[in-house]
Amino acid sequence: MDVGDPPEITATVEKVSVDAASVARYLKVCGFAADSPVPLTYPHILAMPLHLKIFATGSFPLRPMGLIHLSNEIRALGEIRRGARLGVAVTARNYRRMDAGLAFDMATEITQSGRPVWFETCVFLSRWPEPAARTGARPPRPPRAPKGSEVLEEYKVTMGTSWDYARVSGDFNPIHLSDRAARFFGLRGAIVHGMWSLARSLAHEPLPQPDSGTRLETHFVTPVQLPAEVAVKQWNADGEVRRALCDAKKGRVYMYSHWSELGSES
Repeated sequence: MDVGDPPEITATVEKVSVDAASVARYLKVCGFAADSPVPLTYPHILAMPLHLKIFATGSFPLRPMGLIHLSNEIRALGEIRRGARLGVAVTARNYRRMDAGLAFDMATEITQSGRPVWFETCVFLSRWPEPAARTGARPPRPPRAPKGSEVLEEYKVTMGTSWDYARVSGDFNPIHLSDRAARFFGLRGAIVHGMWSLARSLAHEPLPQPDSGTRLETHFVTPVQLPAEVAVKQWNADGEVRRALCDAKKGRVYMYSHWSELGSES
């Protein structure tokens, strides 16, 4: 796969409403209490139509179906409330080769009354179409949650979970909704959405939203194959609280996140 040097592609929309009914559906699907504030992860839903618009652009160099979410960084400068009217801008950029395929950033900026209030960088991977095109050694085994990690919650994840999240988010990537489609893209079967995994892992004890803002960094280590029994675990590492979605029996980490106050960063 050779995409050359593709240009940045940007899509924008103004006066997007944070609809209370949409937030309520998101809260339910992701496991938040019905009276929760708008979650830190919810604005990703507002950006999804622009992701799809960019993917449909003729100059977008990759096949959008089968893209895998590798990592995510969110910087929220304050709470976004129901009823807010927002501007959303999304840019695809920074393409680079990796052993498993070609990665790129999908960067989002959300504004309110012209003032930036929320930023996100999603890193996506388009896998090489043929095994021969892949280079490098076999990827390392996923880490396990440390012994003594606090178990916050355990639950089952099914194909129905993925369909529920697809309807709420507008993300109908077939690797989340069909075993056959997922195998076509080189996976062992359907996998759950990464952003659902992140939101669900934060629902039991939602993150604080300090006045100075919050930075949330997430790494998707290995996909959650459906169906699965998972556990939300938490521990301290390098002076930070880490929250992870893990295999309930083996402790294998599917994804983990950590966060900090923006005002405390140097």
